[in-house]
Amino acid sequence: MGKQFTVKALEAAKPRSKRYYLREGRGFVFQVLPSGSKAFVYIFELNKSKGYFILGHYPECSLEDARKKFSDARGLVKKGIDPRDQKKAEAEAKAQKERKAAEEAESAAIAAAHLEQYSFETLLKDGKPDSFVPQNVEQLSAVWVIDFSQRNHGKDWQGTVLSCIRTHLLPAFGNWKITAVRHKNALELIQRIASTSPGAGRNTMKIGRQIFKYACKHEYAEIQPFHEITESVPKVAPKSDNRHLSDVEIVKAWIEIGRSSSSNFVKRALKLILVTAQRPGEVAQMHHDQIDGKWWTIPPEVTEKNDRAHRVYLTDTALGLIGDGEGFVFPSSKSNSGHLSPNTLSQAINRGYLTDEVLKVVGNRKIKARKEPYFGMKPWSPHDLRRTARTNMARVGVVNEVAEEVISHTKPGLVGVYNLFEYDNEKKEALIKWEALLLEILQTKSVNI
Repeated sequence: MGKQFTVKALEAAKPRSKRYYLREGRGFVFQVLPSGSKAFVYIFELNKSKGYFILGHYPECSLEDARKKFSDARGLVKKGIDPRDQKKAEAEAKAQKERKAAEEAESAAIAAAHLEQYSFETLLKDGKPDSFVPQNVEQLSAVWVIDFSQRNHGKDWQGTVLSCIRTHLLPAFGNWKITAVRHKNALELIQRIASTSPGAGRNTMKIGRQIFKYACKHEYAEIQPFHEITESVPKVAPKSDNRHLSDVEIVKAWIEIGRSSSSNFVKRALKLILVTAQRPGEVAQMHHDQIDGKWWTIPPEVTEKNDRAHRVYLTDTALGLIGDGEGFVFPSSKSNSGHLSPNTLSQAINRGYLTDEVLKVVGNRKIKARKEPYFGMKPWSPHDLRRTARTNMARVGVVNEVAEEVISHTKPGLVGVYNLFEYDNEKKEALIKWEALLLEILQTKSVNI
C-alpha cells in the first residue's frame, strides 16, 4: 500500500517520457501523462477483467472530491457493478434530461406565442379559428363568451359577464391551464371577492360555473371547480325570495300577459313556465325535437343546474301553448341562438305595458303616457311563476319528493347519486293535478285559456 496522497505530493508530480502512476492503495491511483495532464484513476478487477475508471482530472477535481468518487466507485465494484457502465447510464440520463428540458422549453415558447396570439381580447375581436382548442382559462373564457354567452345572454348580462371575467377570473386564473383550476382555488377566489362585494362574488361564481360546465362538456376539463361554493361562502348564495303569486295575482298575470305588447312567443313562453313549473331558460330553449308525444325531455346541455336530462309531462294546456311546428318553439330573430333569452322574458314583465287609463294630450291626439311595470303588481319575475307552480303542488296533495322531481332540483348527498328513479308516473300525476287547480283558478274569472 502506497503513501496517502497529499496536495503537495500531487503538485510535485512532474511529467515523464511515459505515463506513470502514483499509488495510494486499493486501486486509488494518480495518473501523470507526458503531456502534463494529471488525473485520479480507480483501477479495479471485475469478472476476472481489469478496468480503469477515471475519477476526475486534477486540479479541476480536488483530492477530497476524488476520494469520495473513489469510495462510491469501489462500492459499486463490490456489488458487481462496473462504475464505467454506471457513468454511461448517468451521462445518458443527464443527456435525456437536458433533451427533455430543451423540448419543454421549446413547447413553452410555442405555447407562450400561442397564448400571446390568441388572448382573450384578440379572440373576441378576431373570432376563434376553426377547430381551435383553448389552452388556458383566458382562452377558455373567450371561447365560452363567443360560443355560448353571445348566443344566449342579453346585452346587459353580457356586459356583466365581460366585466366579471376581466376583473376577477382573468387576474386569478387567466394564464392557468384549464385542468389546473381546482375547487379550493375557486373557493379561495370567491371568498376573497365576497369579503368586500357579495354581489360580485355571486356573479363570478355563476359565470365561472357556466364556463367550466362548457369546458367539461367539450372535454377541456374533467371537474367543475365552481360547484358547491355557497355552502362555504353563504354571502354568495342566491338571495332568498319566497315571492309567489296568489290566486288573484295568477289571474291578473295571465290576463295581462295576454294583453301585453310582447310577441306571441314571449306570451306563450311565460304562461308555459307557470303550467310546467320549469326554469325560464329551459323553457326559452324548448325545441320541437325535444318533444315526444306528451313528454318533453330537456337535454343535459340545456338543464341549468344539474347537468342531467330531465323529463317533463306536457298537459293539454301545455301542448296548446307549445303548438305544432319545427325548430325552436319560441324563436327569436334578434338572438344569435335562434331562441328567446331569459332576459327577454324578464324584460317583458319588468317593462309592463301602456295603460289605457293614463293619457296625455299631444296636439289633437290622446296618447298612452305611462307604463305599469310588473303588470301593475308587486314586482315579480318569470322564476316566480315557477315558484308559484311549485307552491301550489303542495296545495293539491303532491308530496315534496315528487314536487322536487317535477322542478328538477338536485337531490342532496348520496340520494342524489344513487336514487336515479325517474318518477315519470308521479310527475305526470302531479302536473295534471296542478293543471286542474290552475284551470279552476282561471275559470273563476272567466279567463280565456
